[in-house]
This record gives sequence, C-alpha cells and structure tokens, in this order.
Amino acid sequence: MVNSQNNIQENLIELEDIPSEQEDLDIDNASYKIKTYGADFTIEILSKKFDSKEIIVPDFQRRYVWPPKKASRLIESFLLGLPVPQVFLYREEENQDLLVVDGQQRLKTVNYFIKEKFENGVEFYLRGVKPEWEGKKYSTLTEPDRRRFNNYILRATIFEQVDPKDHSSIFEIFERLNTGGMPLNEQEIRKCVVRGDINNFIEKLNLYPNWRKLLKKTTPDTRMKDLEMILRFFALWQNWKDYKKPMKDFVTEFMRSKKDISVEEQKKYSKIFKDVVDKIYNDIGVDVFRLKAGINIAVFDSIMVALALAGISKVNNLKKKIEILKNTTAYLDSVSKSTTDSDRVESRLKLSIQSLK
Repeated sequence: MVNSQNNIQENLIELEDIPSEQEDLDIDNASYKIKTYGADFTIEILSKKFDSKEIIVPDFQRRYVWPPKKASRLIESFLLGLPVPQVFLYREEENQDLLVVDGQQRLKTVNYFIKEKFENGVEFYLRGVKPEWEGKKYSTLTEPDRRRFNNYILRATIFEQVDPKDHSSIFEIFERLNTGGMPLNEQEIRKCVVRGDINNFIEKLNLYPNWRKLLKKTTPDTRMKDLEMILRFFALWQNWKDYKKPMKDFVTEFMRSKKDISVEEQKKYSKIFKDVVDKIYNDIGVDVFRLKAGINIAVFDSIMVALALAGISKVNNLKKKIEILKNTTAYLDSVSKSTTDSDRVESRLKLSIQSLK
C-alpha cells in the first residue's frame, strides 16, 4: 500500500502552490434545475444494463478493489433479502447512458458473480458465507436461490439535468456524492462528462517527448493535471479575449465545444502545441515555467499562449525576452495573485505578447 502511494506521488507534476488557483476551484456560479427520481431494478436487469454499456463506470473511478470475501458477503445479503445501499446514477440526455456516481463496487460484484469470474480472471465462488452457499457459483445455486438473487430489487437514484441544457451539474453531483476513494478533481470529472474524440486526442498529445521533458515527468500525471494544462493552453489560445472567471468553467466549456474534434482540427492543434513546446524546450529549457519550486500554472499559460499568438517563426532571442519578462514587476504580480481574475489573465497575456515582439 505504501509503495502504491509512493508511485502515485512520484507521477504527480510539481506545481507551485498559488492560493487563487485553488480558490477558483471552489467557485460555483451556476444554478441548476435537476430532476431526481428513484428506480427499482432487479439484479438481473442491472447486470444486463452493465453488459450492454447502458450503465457506464467512468474511467477515472477507482478500479474494482473488493476482496472475494467482501464480494461474497454482498451476494449473501442479496440471497438473504437483507437491505443493500442504493446506487446513484446520472442519466445523460443525449444518449440516455447512465453514469455511475456511487455504487460501482456493488454493480461490478453482481456482474462478476453472474459471469462467475472477477475482472482479473479469478473464479468467483462464494466464500466466508453460510454453509448452504459456501463454495457455490451462480450456476450451482439452487433454482429458488438463483431466482431470489436475480429478482432482488436494488434501489437506484437517478439524476437528470433539466436546465441549463448541458451536463454542468454533474460536476457538483460527482464532487458531493461520490464516496469512493480520493475526491475527484476537475479534469477527472471532465473526462467522464465530456466523452468524445477530444479525450483520445489530448491523451496522445500528452505523451509528446519534449512536453514530458518540460514537465520533468516521463509518465502522465496520476491526477490528469498535465491533460488539464494542455486544455488550458488551447482554451486561452483560442478564446483568451472572451475569458471569464472561473478558469475551471472556461476550460470545461472549451473542452465541451471540442468534444467531437475533427481530424483537421486535431492536426491544427497538434502542430501549434508541438511547435510551441519544441521552441520553448530548445531555446530555454525545462525550468521555463518555474519561478519558485514547481511549475507556475500562470507562467505556463501566458508564455505558451503568447508564443502561439505571436508566431513562432517571428520570435527571436526567446530566452532573453522571457528572462526580462519574468523580472517585470507587473508580470510577476499577474502570475502570483488572483491569477484567474479576468484582468490578471488579460494583463499577463498582453505583457507576454508584447515582450515577444
């Protein structure tokens, strides 16, 4: 367990602690109209919905972690007719998929028992339960027991967002109702909510060698911070003049707008990202985004975006110009305090663009 935690820490990008960036994550300007209702599903139906991908477990959710005895005890509860905690699902309006907010361990346990195998291929037979069920598999249960299990009603609470017509409320739902493991961050939730070609595109781009060198991490960030940085760069590059606080919503809206990003756009975005990264890495080096310990996210977005907007081929003496910029009082102020305020974002971008001319 200790080694696992150490590996997670080793894969995290070192970011400078900027209070305003954390405060940005706590802002909630939205109001929602949510429809919530209960649904009673049999165990058999839930398992079939799981197999048909009508019920989806988001990629970022922790993996199945229940040991066989704990899983067996859940199955025993169904066979005994004991109450089992309900599951929480979010229904997407577009395709009517049900995203698991809370309850994936229970749902997977049911599915694995019916299939008689855990996801790692280990045979699922009951253990540590009442003698009449000890060693039993789904297929070797008595007919009455199997029917009792199949017909057990598991309560589900389902959420739908009525207004506004987007999926923004799911951020609040996941943050407030997900009870498993580490609290979810914005990018982990985005990956669940904005499911489309944009995810595969930025994940592939995230492996670009010179980008990994600038981050000083050979492997992707465990909490997807590097993916969020790429999105932040693209969002500001395309729409910085229309930026409105909070930054988290600005990035989310950009990702949603590019959900089904075309092949042509992927080529365009990939080229500008790689060209900017190459220019910075070759001309300055790996510490370009650092003022203190760790990457300063405001320094990152301003330099990356300014270089993309100024035109890479038109910028000479980049290292010297960035050194001067990072010693400018107004610039330092814009990347140190209130970094997600509209005036600070505009200020540091204008100063960066001007410095590159």
